[in-house]
Amino acid sequence: MIMINKYAFINLRNSEYLQFMVSARNILAKYGNIVELLGFLCLYETLCENLNVAEHALLAEKRSENVRQKNEADRYRDKLHRKLFNYLKSILYDEKDARFDNAQAMMNIVKEAGNPTRLPENAQSAIMSALAKKLEPVRDKIEAAGALTMVDEMTEANRQFIIIEAELREMIAAQKLDGTPLSMAAARKQIDPVYRSIVAAINGFVNVPSKQEACRELVAEMNVLIARYEAMLAARKRGE
Repeated sequence: MIMINKYAFINLRNSEYLQFMVSARNILAKYGNIVELLGFLCLYETLCENLNVAEHALLAEKRSENVRQKNEADRYRDKLHRKLFNYLKSILYDEKDARFDNAQAMMNIVKEAGNPTRLPENAQSAIMSALAKKLEPVRDKIEAAGALTMVDEMTEANRQFIIIEAELREMIAAQKLDGTPLSMAAARKQIDPVYRSIVAAINGFVNVPSKQEACRELVAEMNVLIARYEAMLAARKRGE
C-alpha cells in the first residue's frame, strides 16, 4: 500500500531535525495542489510558522554555544599567558640558572607588552598578537629558555580566540531575534504533532484507491527523504 512511512525524530540533533522538517515542508510546497485538495492548508501554514520559530530557536542556541566557546577560548589564552610569565619568573629566581639570560630577555619583552589579561577582549587580542610578533625575532632565545612550545601554544590560542570572536560578532550582526525565542525542545514539541497530522491526512487520502495516483509522487519523495535520514542515523550509530 502507498503511504508515507513513520519516522521517529528523537535521535535527530536539533539542526538535523530542522533540516528534515524544512525539506518536508519544501516537498509539500512542491505539491501544493494536493495540500489544497486534502484541505490541510491550515496545517501546512502552521508548519511553516512553527519552522520560522524553530529557526530562531536554533540560531539562539548556536549563538549561546558560540558565546560559551568564546569565553572558554578567552580563559584558555589567559592561562597560557600566565603559564609563560610564571615559567620565566621561576627561572629568574636563580641567576645561576643556565637559562637565566634568555629568560631575562623574554621577560623584558613580556613586561614591556603589559598584562593583557586585565584588558577588554579586543585590546587583549591586539596586545597578545603584538607580543607574538615581538617574540618572533628571539625564537632562538625562547628555545634555549625551554619556552618555545609555551609561546607557540599561547600564540595559537590567541589566534583561535580572534577567529571565534569574529564569527560570533558576524552571527550577532546577522541575527535579528525578537525577544526571548523558544528553546528548540519547545519548538520541536510544536512541530511534531503538526507534521504527524499532515502525514496522517495524506496516508488516509491514499487509502482511497481512486486517489492514490494523485499522491504517488509526493509519498515517494517523502519516503526518500525519510530513508536518507534513517541511513544517516544508522551510519552514525555504526561509527559510535
